[in-house]
Amino acid sequence: MAQVEKRGGLLRKSSASKKPLKEKVVLMYDEIFMTEDPSKCSPRFWEELFLMKVNLEYLEGKLESLDGEELMKIKDNINCLFQHCIQALGEEHPIRVVNALQTLCALIRGVHQKNKSTSGFDIINMLMGFDKAELCMKNLMESLDSLLCAEGSESLKSLCLKLLLCLVTVTDNISQNTILEYVMINSIFEAILQILSHPPSRREHGYDAVVLLALLVNYRKYESHPEMGLVTTPVSPAPTTPVTPLGTTPPSSDDEHRLHSGKLCLIILTCIAEDQYANAFLHDDNMNFRVNLHRMPMRHRKKAADKNLPCRPLVCAVLDLMVEFIVTHMMKEFPMDLYIRCIQVVHKLLCYQKKCRVRLHYTWRELWSALINLLKFLMSNETVLLAKHNIFTLALMIVNLFNMFITYGDTFLPTPSSYDELYYEIIRMHQSFDNLYSMVLRLSTNAGQWKEAASKVTHALVNIRAIINHFNPKIESYAAVNHISQLSEEQVLEVVRANYDTLTLKLQDGLDQYERYSEQHKEAAFFKELVRSISTNVRRNLAFHTLSQEVLLKEFSTIS
Repeated sequence: MAQVEKRGGLLRKSSASKKPLKEKVVLMYDEIFMTEDPSKCSPRFWEELFLMKVNLEYLEGKLESLDGEELMKIKDNINCLFQHCIQALGEEHPIRVVNALQTLCALIRGVHQKNKSTSGFDIINMLMGFDKAELCMKNLMESLDSLLCAEGSESLKSLCLKLLLCLVTVTDNISQNTILEYVMINSIFEAILQILSHPPSRREHGYDAVVLLALLVNYRKYESHPEMGLVTTPVSPAPTTPVTPLGTTPPSSDDEHRLHSGKLCLIILTCIAEDQYANAFLHDDNMNFRVNLHRMPMRHRKKAADKNLPCRPLVCAVLDLMVEFIVTHMMKEFPMDLYIRCIQVVHKLLCYQKKCRVRLHYTWRELWSALINLLKFLMSNETVLLAKHNIFTLALMIVNLFNMFITYGDTFLPTPSSYDELYYEIIRMHQSFDNLYSMVLRLSTNAGQWKEAASKVTHALVNIRAIINHFNPKIESYAAVNHISQLSEEQVLEVVRANYDTLTLKLQDGLDQYERYSEQHKEAAFFKELVRSISTNVRRNLAFHTLSQEVLLKEFSTIS
């Protein structure tokens, strides 16, 4: 007996003498692509169609193969198929529901390929007809909402989310996706929230649910609302980082991919660091966590062997993460934008601690050391970096972090000895601050482009230089009197404690002030490209295998 092979919807006998036989579902698809109503000759046509295993590849390929004019000729049949798919979602038999969901996916993806300005038709009209679109989408969204909220098959819920992702990503620019207008009217937010709030369903569907939510909240996010008198102005992308869609970059642009990921993470942390309630949670002594951060192997530091990490407030992990970023990204292709955001996160956390007098038990020395090393890097690479960046903006932010500790440290450092350690660190690393002062003084006295920026750093160093100039002679005198060539840390601290009273510092205003994060207009270009790349990735990754019925049909192996 001749063997039978299945290829692209054809049942092909191994004998060359016979013509290939088409699957029944493919024959039914072919009837839909005729101009006549397929149910005229076969009243049970639609009922039988959804009992057949969907051939996604054939259906989607058939839609793509037709030109706009040919597709318009069978518009009524396409509309009818779309409507019967929605009706089938309310069926009791899960096989019908699965087949209807997958058919909808193929329809949306196939028709999308024709949704070009030259084709002369609109995707909504092609799928459901303008006159029935509102009711169709209302019924579709209600059915999907019911399926997602029901205690049924997890695979079925997964397919519902895949269909919603198909709907949302039919265009690269989601704000040009007219279907989304109906999706937003018939909100499924509660269904998504239910998935994310239930641990088992969150594990199973969390990724798709979060991606879907992220895309939905970006729909027409940046448009002008005339009734509110708002005006939208064109936004130019920030020059510091090239805007390249995530996940769509060639391997040679992997660095840009990482830069965009890092930028997104730091923007999220910036928003958290500004939020009063988030800060209260991060700093809560009664909410302690053990967070194990990855530490990049580096030549100048030992591999972390601290397996028994202490439980601490979450803000300690955020600070650890910022310190880790600072010490591991001093590279030739210097990510200036990311460093500025990193320092801003630290500054905003300190502002909260100062305002609320939170005395955080944290190893502040690691932060101080990282900041000083960053200043040293900026100075040692001055020529190379100045060709691309204004390094004085970052230098000023770092110096002002130290000024925050000097001016307000007594209100948020955990103990008086922590304040002493701050002074010790400044005195110990005085050469770095002296070198910085020399550099900015040189550039601020020249008539170059960096004159004003360098002058700001010069003025900001006034208290740091006062500390160095006040304590260094006293430390040298102490060493000479006691005939000690090199003082220990404790001996230096003893000198510091004994000479606070004679130290004079200037009050610096605005150290605990900052400009709040604003996505519009500064970050609009970045997020538009980010959402576009996510939409492209989602559509590309919803390949045939992700919509495969194999797992689904195992769950519904019998039809009652």
